[in-house]
Amino acid sequence: MIDQAVIFCGGFGTRLLPLTKKIPKPMVKLDNKPFLFHLIMQCKSNGINNFLILCGYKAKIIEKYFGNGSRLGVKIKYHYNPPHVQTLKRLIDANKLLTERFLLMYSDNYSDLNLHQLKEKFIKFKSSFLLSICKKKKGNVLINTSKKKLRKYYFKKNNKSNYVEIGYMIIKKKILPKYISDSTVSFNSFINTQTNKNKINYFINENNYISISDKKRFLKAKEYFNNKPILVDRDGVLNLKSKSHYYIRNKTELEINFKFLKRYGKLLKKKKVFCITNQAGIATGDLTKKNLNLINKEIKKSLKKQNIQIVDFFVSPHHFKSKHIDRKPGNGLFLKAVKKYKFLLDRSIYIGDDIRDIEASYNAKCKCIYIGKEKLNTKEKNKYKYILTK
Repeated sequence: MIDQAVIFCGGFGTRLLPLTKKIPKPMVKLDNKPFLFHLIMQCKSNGINNFLILCGYKAKIIEKYFGNGSRLGVKIKYHYNPPHVQTLKRLIDANKLLTERFLLMYSDNYSDLNLHQLKEKFIKFKSSFLLSICKKKKGNVLINTSKKKLRKYYFKKNNKSNYVEIGYMIIKKKILPKYISDSTVSFNSFINTQTNKNKINYFINENNYISISDKKRFLKAKEYFNNKPILVDRDGVLNLKSKSHYYIRNKTELEINFKFLKRYGKLLKKKKVFCITNQAGIATGDLTKKNLNLINKEIKKSLKKQNIQIVDFFVSPHHFKSKHIDRKPGNGLFLKAVKKYKFLLDRSIYIGDDIRDIEASYNAKCKCIYIGKEKLNTKEKNKYKYILTK
């Protein structure tokens, strides 16, 4: 059981000046809320409700805003060090407040990864230290794919690696040093030491990783946080399924699902809408690409009359027997939508009518509104309970 998130919040945030002149970096706002608020709510939505904030620079501002966490439905404790104290000593000095295993986070990084999958990997690997990494052109870690271990850690990004650590890690308290007197040692040094001892497992995050560590990255993060589209399935959601065939083959078979629009139209009108759909009829020969495009254009035209903007269609043409990542429950089309339109999946909602849509949402790390008739079994309810919403 992992129910504590520990967040480094003590630095000066000098690269974000003048935004951090009067407030600490975690209190810089995105989408009208402090960045730290988004980290806490992300953890809460993944079943983590206890927090330890490691404070330093302008700590009282953080404590005044969040208090004991009751306003957010969580519990928050604080530990204080002078601002000049580096991250490793901050963590070790707070040893008595740490649980036996905990999620450790940086207060300037955000990734829409699935924390449940992270916890599952930690248990599967029987790990004492699991580090999240993300693919980048320049990285700071080398990996051993056969052993699922970090092979090399660099203190600066370089061309030798194409994976970077992103600040979401699960650690067993027992591997931490009991005491450290040197206040200048960073937590990165501890990562390096544990890597050299072959002690760190890794978790590859396919989704976005954004940072507010400097002004340029802050502006990029602002773009991602402000963009919150709605993702929808097509057949059975935007339009009724064919009464005579497994696939809608042409425009004459198309019927808009006005019952769905009546219930969810208000939600869709407020957002950009992307359609993510399996169309195996292309692979089976029942549907031509030309007719598919005509059908999608007609759907877009019909919904525009309802003041609903379908921005784009992302289509998997693969056979229903295919396990291609673009075919749901794969997350390939979700990632393509993110790459093209720059948004965070865990701040988005996917609406579908099939259990595969729920599974695809889970794999893509986004929330799901399920409108299908098939009921979930107990195992499925437990697996998907943190992503299902209304």
